[in-house]
Amino acid sequence: MLLIYFSKTFRDLINIHSVAISLMVFFSLPSVILILLDEFHLNIDERLTVFSAISIGFIGYIFGVLFAKYLFQFKRKGNTLLSNKLNTIFCSSYRHRYLLAVIAILVFTFIGFMPMSMSYRESVMYRMETPGVMLYFYSLIPTVFSITIISMISIIGDVKRYRKLSLLSYLLIALSFLFVIGGHRGILVYLFACLIIVFQPYLKRRHIILFGVISIMFIIVVSGLVRFARVGGTFANNLELAYEYMTNVTSLTSLFWGLDDFTGPFSIFITLVQNIPQNIPFDYAAYINDLSLFIPTVIYPDRPLPYSLWYVKTFDPETFEMGGGFTFYVLGFGYLFAGLIGVFIHLFLYGTLFECLNKFFRMIGGDAGILLYSYFIIQLLGFVVGSGFFAFIKASLILNTFTPIALLFLFVTIVDIFTNKPLAHNLRLNCTQKNP
Repeated sequence: MLLIYFSKTFRDLINIHSVAISLMVFFSLPSVILILLDEFHLNIDERLTVFSAISIGFIGYIFGVLFAKYLFQFKRKGNTLLSNKLNTIFCSSYRHRYLLAVIAILVFTFIGFMPMSMSYRESVMYRMETPGVMLYFYSLIPTVFSITIISMISIIGDVKRYRKLSLLSYLLIALSFLFVIGGHRGILVYLFACLIIVFQPYLKRRHIILFGVISIMFIIVVSGLVRFARVGGTFANNLELAYEYMTNVTSLTSLFWGLDDFTGPFSIFITLVQNIPQNIPFDYAAYINDLSLFIPTVIYPDRPLPYSLWYVKTFDPETFEMGGGFTFYVLGFGYLFAGLIGVFIHLFLYGTLFECLNKFFRMIGGDAGILLYSYFIIQLLGFVVGSGFFAFIKASLILNTFTPIALLFLFVTIVDIFTNKPLAHNLRLNCTQKNP
């Protein structure tokens, strides 16, 4: 079924399914190999359950894709009023890229490169103690005027117009790496995804594959480096620890220390299989509890914990008290809900959602479509190692993707009005022209 559906489109990076399925395989493969090598001590029933859940999950995802493919129809690419407006606003954003870059630099000069303007350990405790709605509003300005979004706007506009990057794009990319050292590992995924997607039409397939493989290995290496370095109390301490990490690499294993980020989530799924329903019953209210996450804690103080935190509190209470956490593998939430049937339902819902998003991004098309997709793609990591379907919609789609870009586009529209370049005039411009 996978080969039939993806035979023509699997190599297309502007395809959510190719990325989602690749990540599902990538995060499960190391643990599957360890299971086959008997590194995980599972009895025959547990092994059958694990491998059955993987198969059923993929089948559920494909059925969800096919269901949405034929049930929900979108207009043709770039042929809607929404598409025209978004691409026009992107054109304005690219024209104002220097202004946006200056604002972003001023914002981060004030708050610094560290998460929440504090050390990683302090930021973890702060996130544990601060209500989510307050935390979100506190981080909204640096999220909207982020180096990440503005780098993407500059990269996409440069490549579409000149087929090369400008000095501003290189400077923004270099500045982004300072945030990576500060502890923001996700920026690497944003930048690599954007670069691969925007250069795809100008590269041969072997170049794209090579660049993709190098990107994955680089991200794994830097992931380990950042995890080691971010325990420093200041940005300078982080730099010192990063240097120490790279100068003390003694083997390939130590270099790829960040690889356990990809084995940890699946091991949590294995733990659930070993304990549910033997010691803990299925949670048939999982989707109701998940939906309740839309209600702010200031309104609903006794709101159920997100299931990733529930897992830590249940299986590792000491880590929970310290503010630490683990990430779920996507099959885990479905299995917790209703076993193998729950796995099918959970992945079916995601397949349906991602096919709708896939059609939406294609319908937007143009530079705005590339920006939306590039900025969304890291959220697919949240799909694989997150927990909960509605939690994903709330955090990954609404709060972390569409809200920041919508607010940035609103700001650009206001700037256009005050600079006497209204949107109606911009609609007649073609953003792909060199001199619009």
